[in-house]
Amino acid sequence: RPFQRRHLQPGEVPLSGLADRIGTALDRALSVLAPGLALRRAESRIRFGMAATMYKAADPETMDRMGWWRTGADRKATPNAWERMSLRDVSRHLIRNNAVAAGAQDTIALNVVGQGLRPQSRLRADRLGISPARAAELQRQAEDVWDEWCGHADATGSLHFDDLQFLALLKIVEDGEVLALPTWADEPWRPWGRCLEFVEADRLRKPGGRKDVPESGIEVGSRGQPLRYWIESGRKSARGTEFFGVDARDDKGRPRVLHLFRPRRPGQSRGIPLFSSVITRFANLDDFVEAELMAARVAACLAVFVTQNDPLAGAASARLAADPGQDNRPRVQSLSPAMIAYMKQGESINVVDPKRPGDAFVPFVESMLRFIGMALGLPYELLVKDFSKTNYSSARAALLEGRRMFSNWRSWLPRQLNQPIWELVLEEAWLRGRFEAGDFHGFKAEYCRAVWIGGGWGWVDPVKEVQSSTQAVAGNLSTLADECAAQGRDWEEVLAQRKREEDLRRELGLAEPSMSRTAPPKTPDGDADEEDRV
Repeated sequence: RPFQRRHLQPGEVPLSGLADRIGTALDRALSVLAPGLALRRAESRIRFGMAATMYKAADPETMDRMGWWRTGADRKATPNAWERMSLRDVSRHLIRNNAVAAGAQDTIALNVVGQGLRPQSRLRADRLGISPARAAELQRQAEDVWDEWCGHADATGSLHFDDLQFLALLKIVEDGEVLALPTWADEPWRPWGRCLEFVEADRLRKPGGRKDVPESGIEVGSRGQPLRYWIESGRKSARGTEFFGVDARDDKGRPRVLHLFRPRRPGQSRGIPLFSSVITRFANLDDFVEAELMAARVAACLAVFVTQNDPLAGAASARLAADPGQDNRPRVQSLSPAMIAYMKQGESINVVDPKRPGDAFVPFVESMLRFIGMALGLPYELLVKDFSKTNYSSARAALLEGRRMFSNWRSWLPRQLNQPIWELVLEEAWLRGRFEAGDFHGFKAEYCRAVWIGGGWGWVDPVKEVQSSTQAVAGNLSTLADECAAQGRDWEEVLAQRKREEDLRRELGLAEPSMSRTAPPKTPDGDADEEDRV
């Protein structure tokens, strides 16, 4: 492999060094015998170097200086099994023992999933050839079926589907991947047979002794599509650990395995923990903080050492060290408040003062946290939950930047997990007569069309946010559905609730509420603009 160093044995000469020696000797000879030829050779060498390396980072000398970069080891789209296992182990240890890592994992899961991503059925009546009233009725049936199924989504019967979404995202952040198996439960108390079983990434691996199975544990087809997953069962027999193979899809195309991970390269078949690129930064930060804490403990102890300058006293101490039984002095002494003591002749005091924590402590910690937040897609304020040094503008900018990342996850997770399960649940409901669709399999994409909404983002300044949303809807730049979805609400439920409230208000003879616009509070300097207020 190119650019990988090998330790030379005694007496060996590197090939690059030997070539340089030969070239240097030839140049010297030509400079004496044929100076013109030597000049043309030097010019050709310069032109060749310029043409061979258009990018300085690709120059062999540059790559030799960066020999610790493993430039030839990242050509595989999927890392090896031992590397994936090491990354998962370190990531799990990091989340268990590092407050910043655990907080970042929860921040991502809370903002992406929160209380759960819920579907809004969006059937198109014209595509299905039905009336709008009939389409609205089918949408209500689909959402009612989903609400009932979510309580029985877990194969173990202990978790709600919202909890499964949260758990899936936690594992994707921690391990880089997780498996969700749509299975079937036959307990008589279950109103629905379809359910989900989650499998950790450690159990997806190559069975021992199976040469026909790839190292990743996933059999793929000619186009790279997954065909079968080999999962460790957890049971052991005389032949070793037992495995079972699960086809990626059944003969009707229904998914039997949902492999949830975010690929970063074409052809990647296994996931990588989200903290992989910043694990070393976490280690540096922990080491630095631990060193500062240790220095602070030493400073708090006020360590005092008594030194002897008298050579006779030093000789006596040497005799006592040779025969400890003659030394009756206490080896550990203490200091008390307001103590006045007189030293013996020839003795002096040296106080240990480690000067910690230093002035570089806070800037270094903040720099490391900013690097970590940049790699995770989290602004510094969201990573450490610290808005004490921000004003309205910077706080809003940080929240908007974080929402871009959360919105991307919110669109990815339903595509990979929620939507396939939604289709399976609606198919079961149609077979049971709970979803009165016509030709379900013929128009499956239309009957299963839905958008997924999560919890509301909240507002930095409620007055300005409400005014902005109202003007956007009035100016046809947004819709009520979009504005309600941004706050985690269903626009149809909002309108229905508003109608009930209006009907009750009229029935009780209450006056219509008046919307009075009030000026925003002024800052102490008299400026009504809140942009610069902390």
